[in-house]
Amino acid sequence: MKNTQPLKNFPGFDQGEYVVLDCEKWLKDHRIQEQGKERGKQNQPNSQQNQPDEIFHKIKNFIHNRAQDCKKAVSQYINQELGNLYAIAVARSKRNPEIEIEHLIAKHCQDIETMASQSVNDLTKQSEEYRDATRDLNNFREKNALLRVAHYPENQVAHWMWVVAAGIAETFLSANLLGSVSRGGVIEGWIIAVMLTAVNILLGILAGRIILPFMHYGGGFKFFACSLGALCTAIALIWNDMAGHIRDVYVLAEQTGILETIDNAFATAYRTMIERPLPWASLSSAGLALIGVAVFVLTTYKAYKADDPFPGYGAKHRKLQELFDRYQNNSNHDQEKLKSARDTANRDIEEFKARDEVDRTSWETTLDNLRKVYDNYHSSLRQYNNDLSYLLVAYCDANRAVRTTPAPPFFDSKLTVDAELLKPPKLSIPKRPVWGDISTKSEEGFLRVEETYEQQLARFEQIREM
Repeated sequence: MKNTQPLKNFPGFDQGEYVVLDCEKWLKDHRIQEQGKERGKQNQPNSQQNQPDEIFHKIKNFIHNRAQDCKKAVSQYINQELGNLYAIAVARSKRNPEIEIEHLIAKHCQDIETMASQSVNDLTKQSEEYRDATRDLNNFREKNALLRVAHYPENQVAHWMWVVAAGIAETFLSANLLGSVSRGGVIEGWIIAVMLTAVNILLGILAGRIILPFMHYGGGFKFFACSLGALCTAIALIWNDMAGHIRDVYVLAEQTGILETIDNAFATAYRTMIERPLPWASLSSAGLALIGVAVFVLTTYKAYKADDPFPGYGAKHRKLQELFDRYQNNSNHDQEKLKSARDTANRDIEEFKARDEVDRTSWETTLDNLRKVYDNYHSSLRQYNNDLSYLLVAYCDANRAVRTTPAPPFFDSKLTVDAELLKPPKLSIPKRPVWGDISTKSEEGFLRVEETYEQQLARFEQIREM
């Protein structure tokens, strides 16, 4: 007999299913029928031989080994599935899911209540501050007979940008008008221009922001405000009048060749202004003075309009608005946190329910697969006897077809797989865990969380109604 490669012992079990032997492929790959014909032509095995020959033994050993591998694979699979069942059973025995989900629901409800209580306490204090500010504003309005709402710019930056723009424009123009005639050149022109602009802006802020609002009071306050306003305006006019004369002084110094310092220029301009206040020597000098007056007037107006004309009214109104905005923002933020806590509670309950369902499904699926494999074990492994008979018959038929002597007696013998291989492994299924009605508990938990959330949310509305 030709020596072929060893017969492969393919496992007959995989992924919980039995794998049927492909006898035709095995016959072809290992030349069983060819070997039968070759030995038959030589009238081998001997017609008097009573014991199976090596081909019989080879076929039987292959089937035996294959059945043995299958039993081993099935045993490993059963042990693995039993291990999964025992793991689930042990895990469930150490805990009580119904009590756990009750604790989970109670904890989340308590968290929602605690969070709401903290928020409500803080918002109650803020609400009291708002009501105190409201009473203070109403008393202020009643005391000063204010029937209108407070008026002030919504955007302070945009409001004051006009003053900034005017100050930059005055500085630039004044620097050009003075720098072109001063002995100190551009630098000296810019120094004086900055001084002129700064004084105009400061005087405008003083008049518009501090002095003029007191005109809304009666009696001596109004007289005092009018007097100070007139004085401030006079100072601004004199200051800008002198600015025009400073330029005249620089022009005269350039014509006469007399060097004028800044101090001398201011002193000379002051004396000239005393002698002839308005008639400036040039249109440029007059323009310098008028630009300064315009910046002073604009700054005064913007400073006056920067807040409500009545002193203190705008500040009280803004404080009330700030308290309201703070309360509103905090209330919205806290309610969002409360909603997030509710969503977290629902998500945790849903995850707990899903884990319980996974355990239950895993138990049932594993148990079903285990029982299916176990119940079909004997009938499935018995197929190996049929495979053995098929291969032996194929060998014997091929041998008989070409031999000239009678076949040996053992050709009619029936070989079988060892009976031990056909016995299923021992099976000890753990006791089914007590699952409980987690689904119902979860639905009750959702309702309880929602009810707690709605109750706590109502407390926010109560604060608004106070």
